[in-house]
Amino acid sequence: MTSPASPPRARLDVRKLEAFLEATRSASYTAAAARLHVTQSAVSHAIRKLEEDLGLRLVRWSGRRLTLTEDGEYLYQVCQGVFRDLRDAERVLSLPRRPLTQVVTLGAPVEFGTTVLVRKLRPQLDAVPSLHVNFRFQDDLQDLLLRDEIDLAVDCRPHAHRSVQSTALFREKYVVVASPPFLAAHRLAGPMDLERVPVLSLDKEGRWWTNALRAMRGPRRPVLSNVVQIDQVRGMVHAVLEGYGVALLPKYTVLGKVARGELVTLFPRLPLLEDWFCIYQKRANAALEKNRLLGDCLLRMDVGEFGDAIGAVRRGAGRSGG
Repeated sequence: MTSPASPPRARLDVRKLEAFLEATRSASYTAAAARLHVTQSAVSHAIRKLEEDLGLRLVRWSGRRLTLTEDGEYLYQVCQGVFRDLRDAERVLSLPRRPLTQVVTLGAPVEFGTTVLVRKLRPQLDAVPSLHVNFRFQDDLQDLLLRDEIDLAVDCRPHAHRSVQSTALFREKYVVVASPPFLAAHRLAGPMDLERVPVLSLDKEGRWWTNALRAMRGPRRPVLSNVVQIDQVRGMVHAVLEGYGVALLPKYTVLGKVARGELVTLFPRLPLLEDWFCIYQKRANAALEKNRLLGDCLLRMDVGEFGDAIGAVRRGAGRSGG
């Protein structure tokens, strides 16, 4: 008597998996279809056939939003790794004259990335010729990280997502500055005088000044009633030089200008609160060799020239993002 034949194994089709991955990332068949340059019905059909092939329910709909079952979540995590590796292979194979073993994309805020990171990271990368680094500079990095459009991010904004981990890199200090001509026209004896002069801020409500306002002891803090919004740090640097107002800026952006007398530091005894620059990456990707290599390069960056602008931290220190 022969035993019954085992049911045939499901074969995972790459195009169906790609449709499933894009639909999950955007929580929308319509958005996935636009990214894949196909029709919405083609995406829907591909995912339905994938479920039939596997004999599993992968997606469910909550109102008009796509969510995943437990099996769907597992397959999504696998697909992210598979398609990330395929993208890396495509980049490597497209450069036949320059054999690369590891391709990694690093994200950073615009000002820090363009003025500090590209300069300070170069000596470390020279020691790792097998590592090819691409850069994405923009101020909102978390979505890029979650969509696997960057592999690591160096950022002073917290990335509080359960799938992301962080490693402390260095402290970011701030300074309040103004130009000499501005100070000649506006006497500023103390922080309360900020109420009567223009202050520069990334946002029109003045929330950018939180690290300064919270450092002011006592019952009274200035009400910033004359806020000039400039939505880039580099723009604020140029604006404070031109006398538009008083600015709160990362100290590394203006150290040279303060040393040359182009800007004057205000309220030097005010203990401004500090932020941390951290390395952020997905927990699932932290063990990848390319992430480890780049992370080691970042931790070895020499930032000593900034003096008290960037305080040294114990290189082994790290903190986890929740």
